[in-house]
Amino acid sequence: MARTTLTTAQLYAVLDREFRKRRSASCTTCSVPLPYWRAAPDDVSANWVIGSPTVCPHGCHLVIAELLTLLWTRYEVAPPVLRTPQRPTPRDCFG
Repeated sequence: MARTTLTTAQLYAVLDREFRKRRSASCTTCSVPLPYWRAAPDDVSANWVIGSPTVCPHGCHLVIAELLTLLWTRYEVAPPVLRTPQRPTPRDCFG
């Protein structure tokens, strides 16, 4: 199954929306850590991870773990664009 490619901001929006649907109504403080790109370690793993969520007495960290297992197979993150530095021109240096 092919994964849908998203930006990290788009993936965060998906994670946040799904987390809010599933989290305990008793907790109003937890949020999903931001996802970030990383090279996939193998052909079947996702190319993104999130920071470690805070352990929550309402079980939000478990909800986040369940979301990851569900969404890792559906989405991948577009790799960051590496920009090559521009060489200064004489005009830049001498005005």
